[in-house]
Amino acid sequence: GYDTTVAVRSILLRGFDRECADKIGSYMEDHGLKFKKEVVPKKLEKVDGGRIHVTFSDDTQDVYDTVLVAIGRSADTKNIGLENVGIEANPRNGKIPTTFEQTKCSNIYAIGDVMEGCPELTPVAIQAGLSLSRRLYGGSKEAMDYKNICTTVFTPIEYGTVGYSEDEALEKFGDKNIEIYHKSFIPLEWSISESRSHHQGFTKIIVDKNSNKVLGIHFLGPSAGEVMQGYGTAMKKGITFQDLKDTVGIHPTSAEEIVTLSVTKSSGEAPDADGC
Repeated sequence: GYDTTVAVRSILLRGFDRECADKIGSYMEDHGLKFKKEVVPKKLEKVDGGRIHVTFSDDTQDVYDTVLVAIGRSADTKNIGLENVGIEANPRNGKIPTTFEQTKCSNIYAIGDVMEGCPELTPVAIQAGLSLSRRLYGGSKEAMDYKNICTTVFTPIEYGTVGYSEDEALEKFGDKNIEIYHKSFIPLEWSISESRSHHQGFTKIIVDKNSNKVLGIHFLGPSAGEVMQGYGTAMKKGITFQDLKDTVGIHPTSAEEIVTLSVTKSSGEAPDADGC
């Protein structure tokens, strides 16, 4: 592929599970992608041949054919008169704080990317709108669940996740109350690829020790989005680790690694999967 450099302002994939994000970074670096960490471009200049000379915040410099700026998004709320109804948006990103999508002005609601704390995903906005309309006009009392939302990052090694990250679970529930099951494995289709056979997929599940309830599922490997989608429903229905153990896997798939997890981090045992 093309010679590519990614400038990372702070940490790679902020907001996602740190262990999984680090594995993605290692995979990408091993495939030739370069990371410049904790820097941002501060100056861009056109040079001979239409190339772009970039000066970074640490004063390092380089020349590139193309510069793509991926800086996220801000809510366009500045000029819609929020101040006239007593609503204060976050000055940093323009987003509106809400409680169950309701703003400080009781007859004004916010859904989707404009709402503070809402995942910036189109299906989330659609579902939140449906949920709100059902509560307002259909007699429903069911609130939108913003935690158990399946998400996939389409990096060169795909990452699918739903529920809590390990870091979030440790902070909210404490390390004495959670168990983490994890496994590294070689996807079957990678085993015949010279460039991928020395890499491993990875999965882990975060479990509440007291209730046996699954708090989070993470998967790094082929077709991670396809693997993870069904677990969104399972998480909504309160799946337990015992439910996963009682599920018969489809062999030989990468998805079966989730339902055959048995090694815990606390055991200190190696998480590598056995062969077929």
